[in-house]
Amino acid sequence: LAGVVPGILIAGSQMLTVYAYAKMRGYPVYQRSSFMELVRAFAGAFLALMTPVIIVGGIVGGFFTPTEASLIAVIYSLVLGLFVYRSIAPRELPHVFYESARFAGISLFCVGTASAFGWCLAYFKIPAALVAQIEVMGLGVTGTGIMIALAFLLFGMFIDAVPAIIILGTVLYPVAQHVGMHGIHFAIIGVISLAFGLVTPPYGLCLLIAAAIGEIRLVQALKDVTVILAPMLAVLLVIILIPDIILFLPRLLMPKFID
Repeated sequence: LAGVVPGILIAGSQMLTVYAYAKMRGYPVYQRSSFMELVRAFAGAFLALMTPVIIVGGIVGGFFTPTEASLIAVIYSLVLGLFVYRSIAPRELPHVFYESARFAGISLFCVGTASAFGWCLAYFKIPAALVAQIEVMGLGVTGTGIMIALAFLLFGMFIDAVPAIIILGTVLYPVAQHVGMHGIHFAIIGVISLAFGLVTPPYGLCLLIAAAIGEIRLVQALKDVTVILAPMLAVLLVIILIPDIILFLPRLLMPKFID
């Protein structure tokens, strides 16, 4: 829930940026889809679009835990792929399971090593040292939020989001608590900051994939990416300065779990 308003702000600002940029560069306009084409497209994608609805609705409604939600989503997607969209043939299932296990193994290895590193940081009292340094510098919630965002931005450029969350979360969360920052505020700052790492080199996985699909050089893509990231950076700064943007919806819908 805390990510809904920031997500809308980021999406809206990026859409306006893309529109203005396309107008300035004179990009061609594709023919507008008819109403029936939109209806057919929505009908074809409706069952697939229900996946996030099932996940979020089930968790928020208390029907199942996040872990159970992931299992239900996998089963639901598998049924759609096998029997509805027929994008997966039964003979391809062993390969699908193998690829899933391989990627899960990579992620779990990263989580395991990051957890060990986080334990080492806690053992050597690095968070306590950071808290002491924050006291010396006299940083408040805003200054600490900017520092946290910069740390996540830097780490996100080089490592995956999950290890970065485990490593930096262990170190920086006590700092955020010390200055009175809400835990949800801290989490959203970290998540949005790490999103930059998906499209920034050298680790920018989404940027590499998009450049490969578009058959253009990475350097060419970076010029346009910089323009797109500017409004996202502005939204991140606004979120740091005004925590109520994040906390408004959770406080409205789930007040007993927030304060």
